[in-house]
Amino acid sequence: MKMKKTIVFVCCALLTACQGAKFPEGIEHVIVIGIDGMSSQGLIQAHTPCMDSLKHAGAYSYKVRCILPSVSSPNWHAMLSGAGPELTGVLDNSWRRGVYELPPVTLTDNGYFPGIFRIIRDRKPQAVTASFYNWGGFGDLLEKEVIDSCATFPSQLETAKHTAAYIRDKKPDFVFIQLDEIDGAGHESGHMSPGYLRKIEETDTHVRLIVDAVAQAGIAGSTLIMVVSDHGGIFYWHGGNAYEEVSTPIIFAGPGVRKDYSIRQQIYKYDVAADVAFALGLETPQAWVGRPTCTAYEGFGNGPAPTYGETEVLPPPMFYADPVAVPHGGLSVDKPAEVVIKKPVGVEGDIRYTLDGSMPTRTSALYDGTLRLEKSARVMAKLFGANCESPRVSAQYRVADSKAGNGLHYTFYTLPSDIREMPAFTTLKPVAEGICYELDFFAPGFSDLRTRYPQNMAVCFTGWIEIEKEGPYTFYIWTKGGSKLYIKSDMVLNNRRLGDSETKGEIYLEKGRHPLRLEYARKQHLHPEVQETINLEYEGEGMFRQKIPADRLFLNKN
Repeated sequence: MKMKKTIVFVCCALLTACQGAKFPEGIEHVIVIGIDGMSSQGLIQAHTPCMDSLKHAGAYSYKVRCILPSVSSPNWHAMLSGAGPELTGVLDNSWRRGVYELPPVTLTDNGYFPGIFRIIRDRKPQAVTASFYNWGGFGDLLEKEVIDSCATFPSQLETAKHTAAYIRDKKPDFVFIQLDEIDGAGHESGHMSPGYLRKIEETDTHVRLIVDAVAQAGIAGSTLIMVVSDHGGIFYWHGGNAYEEVSTPIIFAGPGVRKDYSIRQQIYKYDVAADVAFALGLETPQAWVGRPTCTAYEGFGNGPAPTYGETEVLPPPMFYADPVAVPHGGLSVDKPAEVVIKKPVGVEGDIRYTLDGSMPTRTSALYDGTLRLEKSARVMAKLFGANCESPRVSAQYRVADSKAGNGLHYTFYTLPSDIREMPAFTTLKPVAEGICYELDFFAPGFSDLRTRYPQNMAVCFTGWIEIEKEGPYTFYIWTKGGSKLYIKSDMVLNNRRLGDSETKGEIYLEKGRHPLRLEYARKQHLHPEVQETINLEYEGEGMFRQKIPADRLFLNKN
C-alpha cells in the first residue's frame, strides 16, 4: 500500500507540473516554423546546419506521432487547435469553414474550433500575432479574425523573407510559419531521394533567415523557436500509416530549454498548441486534449520513461531500391533478386528477417548484408535492440526465369479521342506487341510504350497463371483506367469506368495452370506527370495479399 501511494504521489506531481501550476520563465515570444512533409530520417540525413544548431542548443524528438490520415490539413489544424479531427471535424484536406461533415464539439463566434490564436487573443488581448504560409490551404485553417497579420506567398523563400522582416519590425508575441516545398519534392522526386534531401537542405537556409531575424530584432534571449512538421512520407506519397509517414521531428530552442536533450515524453501533433500556451504562461481550454512537452525544459523533471516498462518502438529498417523513391521489392529477370536492407541512421540493433510471410522474431535469420533470392518471396524484416524493437516492414521480390517459360504476351493499342468506356478489344488494331514479365507498366520491354503513346491507349495481357493450392482466391486490381480480368473463361474483375478505381472479385481455382487475360484502357491524362498504374494482387487461404509473383506467370500452358 505504501508503494502504491508513492507511485500515485509521483504521478500526480508530474501531472501538476505539466498542467500549468508552473510555467517556463523568460519566454515572451514564440516562433513556430512549420515545414510541410519533412520526415525524421530526412532531417537526420540531410545537411542542415541551422536546424542542427537549434537541436544542439535545445531539445528535440524524432518520434512525434501524426494525426491520421497523414495529410496536411488534419495535422496542421491539430497543431493549431490542440485537438484531433474527432473533436475539430477537420478530417482531410477538403475541410472548409462552415462545411462540416463532422461538426466540431465547440465553435467560436467566427465558426472555428478555438485554437491557439484565439486563446492568445482572449487571454492576452494586446499580443501581436501573425501567420505566413506557402500553401494556400493552410490559410483555410486559421481564424483570421483574431490574428493581426496573415498572408500567403508563392514560394517558401518569399514566405521566410516576409516573416523575417515582420519579426524585425513588429517583435511579435506569436508567429506560425508554414513552408511547403519539401512536400512537393517528396511527391515529385520521392521521399528520401537525393532531390528530397536537397530540398530539406535548401529549406534549412530559409529557416536560417527566420532565426537570424529573431536575433536581429533583439529578442533572441526571450524567444522560444519551435520547428515542427505535419507528416513524413514514403515513396512518392503520404496519407497512410507507414512509420515513415506518421513519425516526424520537433525541435525546441529558447530560454529554459534543456540543451542537446532527446525528449523522452511522447509527443502528438495536437501537443504543439499546448506547447505554445505553456511557453506563454496560458491555461489551455477544456476542449483541448493536447499536453505541453514540459520535460523539454529545465526544472520540470525528466519526464516519463519512453514505455510502460515493456518494449520501446524503434524506427524500422529500410529496404533499399535504386532509385529510393520506388516501392520496396522489385522484379528480377534471369538473375537472383538482391535484397538490400539498411538500418535507420542513428539507430543500433540487429535486422532479422523471414521469407515465408511470418513475423520476424529475435531468433529469425540475421541479415548480414547479403541476401540473394533465387525464387519470388516476400521478405519481412524487423530491427531488434537490447530492450526494443521496430515495427515490421515487408517487400515483395519477384524473380522470373525466361528459360522456364515465365512471362506474358502483351498487345498495345491506341484508342479514339471520344472513348468513354472499355472498348471491344476484338475491333482494335495493335500498334505494338511483345513479352513482359509482370502485369505492370514498369515491366522490362514495355515501359517505354507509356511515353511513346501518350494519347488514349489500351493494352491486353495474356498468359497462364499457376496455382499451387486448390481453393478460393480473391483478386484485387487498382488502375487509373478501366479493366477486365478473365481467368479460365470466367470474368473475375469488371470495371468499365476509365478513371481511378479499385475492384475485387473471387474465383475458385484448382491446382495447376489456368489461362489469364487482362484488358486495360485509359483516357489521356490531363497531367503528364501522372504515372500509369496497373496493380493486380491476389490472396488465398493461408496466403497473404500480394502481387502475382513473376514465377507464377507463364507464356504457355506447359
